[in-house]
Amino acid sequence: MRMKPPRWVRWAAGFGAVLAAWAGWFLYFAPLPAYLARNAELTTRYLDAKGRLIAEIPGAEARSHRPVPLSAMGPWMPEFTVALEDQHFKRHPGIDVRATVRAFFRRRGGGSTITEQYIKVASGRKGRSLWRKAWEKALAVQLERRWSKARILEAYLDRISYGNRLAGVEAASRAYFGKPAATLTKAEAAYLAGLPQSPVRCNPWTRPDEAARQFARSVRLLSVRGVLPQGELAPENPPLVERHLPQNLAPHFIQAVASEAPRNQARVFGVAHCTLDLDLQQRVQAMVQNHLNALRREDISQAAVVVLDHTTGAVRALVGSRNIAVGDGQINGALQYRNCGSTLKPFLYLTCIERRVFTAATLLPDTADAVREAFPGYDPHNFALSYLGPVRVRDALANSLNVPAVVALSRIGSRRAFVSMKEWGLRFDHPIEEAGAGFILGNVGTRLLDLTNAYAGLARGGLAGPPLLVAGPSPGWKRIASPEAVQIITDILCDNDARFRSFGAWSPLATPVRVGAKTGTSSDFRDGWAIGFTREHTVGVWVGNFDGHPMGHAASIEAAAPLWRMLIDALLEEDHPVPQPSLPRTRICALTGLLPCAASPGAMGELFLPGTEPKESAERWFGPDGHPLLPAEYTGWCASPENTLHATIQPDLSKLTILNPREGAVFLLNADLPASQQQLEMRVNLPEGAAWKLNGKPLAAPANGRLLWQLQEGAWVLEVGNSSANQLRHFSVKKADF
Repeated sequence: MRMKPPRWVRWAAGFGAVLAAWAGWFLYFAPLPAYLARNAELTTRYLDAKGRLIAEIPGAEARSHRPVPLSAMGPWMPEFTVALEDQHFKRHPGIDVRATVRAFFRRRGGGSTITEQYIKVASGRKGRSLWRKAWEKALAVQLERRWSKARILEAYLDRISYGNRLAGVEAASRAYFGKPAATLTKAEAAYLAGLPQSPVRCNPWTRPDEAARQFARSVRLLSVRGVLPQGELAPENPPLVERHLPQNLAPHFIQAVASEAPRNQARVFGVAHCTLDLDLQQRVQAMVQNHLNALRREDISQAAVVVLDHTTGAVRALVGSRNIAVGDGQINGALQYRNCGSTLKPFLYLTCIERRVFTAATLLPDTADAVREAFPGYDPHNFALSYLGPVRVRDALANSLNVPAVVALSRIGSRRAFVSMKEWGLRFDHPIEEAGAGFILGNVGTRLLDLTNAYAGLARGGLAGPPLLVAGPSPGWKRIASPEAVQIITDILCDNDARFRSFGAWSPLATPVRVGAKTGTSSDFRDGWAIGFTREHTVGVWVGNFDGHPMGHAASIEAAAPLWRMLIDALLEEDHPVPQPSLPRTRICALTGLLPCAASPGAMGELFLPGTEPKESAERWFGPDGHPLLPAEYTGWCASPENTLHATIQPDLSKLTILNPREGAVFLLNADLPASQQQLEMRVNLPEGAAWKLNGKPLAAPANGRLLWQLQEGAWVLEVGNSSANQLRHFSVKKADF
């Protein structure tokens, strides 16, 4: 009869079986801790559009960390590291029992394998907890079952510290020797391979003598272990170590990426592939400094620039200050809210045209009293402190006139205009309740990045979306305005002839090819703006002082536009002009915007949304003498010295009025001309039901209000009347004495 084993034996056997089952499950099925499987990067490297390093931003655990595959670490570094750190690495199952026992009895370190060291570094363990080391040994065995030796060695070399918060061999190689790990010499590889044993004591920058002694020890040990032939490297001649930490070549761009991260989905750590073009960035930075130096003005100290590829939304250059290397680099002018001057006007006029409130040919009053009725107590002035009287929308926008812009704002409402501008991605530092109607003249602040991006929406034909700073699919465009309405505004922004009265023929905005352009100057000359676009790029420029100090009466055309022009000229080396509009041009009277008549001072082609073309002739806007007849709202302007048109006020056209001849007119008979060529055109505004008399004798009443009468010598009285009014005109006809 077989006897049962003692209870403790049975318990021990059961416990052993459970332990064996758990060990099997742990080795083969238990998931690896996330910190091992992830092998996350500890810093963020920002690369430009061509893959070049812009900056490496440190993290809490490392100043530089650049993981590379084992094949990119060169032929020496992996071999030397194994020889120095873990001779039995290729044979043990994750733990080295003999080394562990030896280290235990010697009461000092040295028993950890490369696998264990990687687990310690990846987990972030500090101190020497016995239980923690036991857990790491179990994990090491598990990791060896899951990963290849090559993968473990690669992870270790990519994560171990080489001093100075340099994580991994690639980061150390570039920081100490200025080269990739793949190109390390034997001496350089031996130097680096010894540093992880005591990275603080052997710091190459702060304790070079200790680092040199560690190099000598590493060379002797590598020779003893047969990895280096005897005498191949001289232990007393360590390689030259320098300081090669990368600079941040575009700190304001990196700051913009960080601030826009939720919209651009930038990675917290790892590699961020950015849209920046380093070549263009450095060229723009040099242009900013050169422009400010050329101004030679102590009252103008700063500038900021954004260059945006509006076909994709990608920001190609972003410069936030004059010199990123000094203190002013702490302020990013591209992200700072500044009063925007007249730069919002194109979006106002676009909204009005899109909603068919008016056309580009509509007359708007540019007079001293035009705004008072719509906005009592608000008295804006033009930059030139003069008034042009009647101006078409094209001229009002091109010349950046303030009064017509406020009049246009009154036609659609301040709040509606303010909200519509936000649809373009513009952000303001004050709500409409605080800004009021003055926001259209720039008494609110906006950011250069947002404003440049909004103009990119115009260049894109009315499609708006966020700027793209990190590479990825283009953001979803949202249509804000029709392509046809945008064509009209774009054509005005490209029209150098239209802006002649404010800027002259040879301003920096007068590019040799079609380029959209707009300037803006804030109150007291605190901010100067110039923004415009080619077919491919939009360029935004801000010039001023970060403390808000005035620029001494320097307008944007002087302070900002020359820098903008330099940038545009540089881009036009490869860019193309803005395309001509596809809309047809309709001939209009250059003064009134209506269909031309004989008295029109000129005619020009204008763009219209289909169905908004003028139907009325400009004829009633001119008197018999050819001078303009303006509505009553121009009464004050007509009486002022600014009335260079010699215009007078139109009669009340709601009542019967004789338009021609004028009172007291004298006509001369020329004996050398045939009688058929000497006729007087008599006109009235309301011909229906009117009775005509000349010197008391009835005339046949024309249905169209026009009557041709053969000139006859004498004094004449024309009388036209209907049931509500009666008009008289006295005129005379004499023989010419020439």
